[in-house]
Amino acid sequence: MTDLKQMLDQVSRSAAPADVLRDLVLQHDGFWSVPTEISGLFEVQLAGLVGLGPSPAAAADDWIVQARARVLKPLQSLL
Repeated sequence: MTDLKQMLDQVSRSAAPADVLRDLVLQHDGFWSVPTEISGLFEVQLAGLVGLGPSPAAAADDWIVQARARVLKPLQSLL
């Protein structure tokens, strides 16, 4: 599955979007680090988009925002 809209639909419909995003990253030969107790920034890269946050869940939320903006951009140019 390489279509961004399909990935976005799958991630955003899930009750656990970070888990679905992790599975997609790993399916595309990416790396998913296991969060530790150390505070810092978590980064998710998938389909050319980057999600950032203090936790995997926050990074997944940010990735969803980036993906929605990318999916909607071509539609907005038609208006």
